[in-house]
Amino acid sequence: MRRRGTDGSTERRKAGPRTTRKEGTERWIEGVFFGLAEVVVFGLPTLLALLDAPFDAESKFAALVAVTTLSLTIGTIRWSASFDWPSLSYGTALVRLVYHSLAIALAAVGGAAVGVVADSTVGSLVVAALLSIGAVRLFSRLVAVLERLPPWWQWGQ
Repeated sequence: MRRRGTDGSTERRKAGPRTTRKEGTERWIEGVFFGLAEVVVFGLPTLLALLDAPFDAESKFAALVAVTTLSLTIGTIRWSASFDWPSLSYGTALVRLVYHSLAIALAAVGGAAVGVVADSTVGSLVVAALLSIGAVRLFSRLVAVLERLPPWWQWGQ
């Protein structure tokens, strides 16, 4: 005996396309999710190193702000297509590992320094966020420069 849906719309939905194009907020949330995955996976060496960092609260707060800002910025860039975000490849994996780790470390140290010197949580937040936004903006330019290198220098192809 063959089982059927209760109505024609159920059957059409089952037989319809499996992939639908995401638009609007759903596409932005997906971009932020994959941005978070990229930042956390490639920034893991720095995140693990920060577990034993001095100025615990300040550096960890700034690192949390950095990871959040990096993820939101990458997701927004992918959503708005204001400029091209480099696709993941073997050639850019090492660059992403080093770059995201350094971006998190720089934002954490900068934010922690402002937090300790100025005794300002808001200042720490602003510095970490601005450094993270600048790092995202510079990343696509760095990958574009690396793609223009001579063929003998291009690894991962």
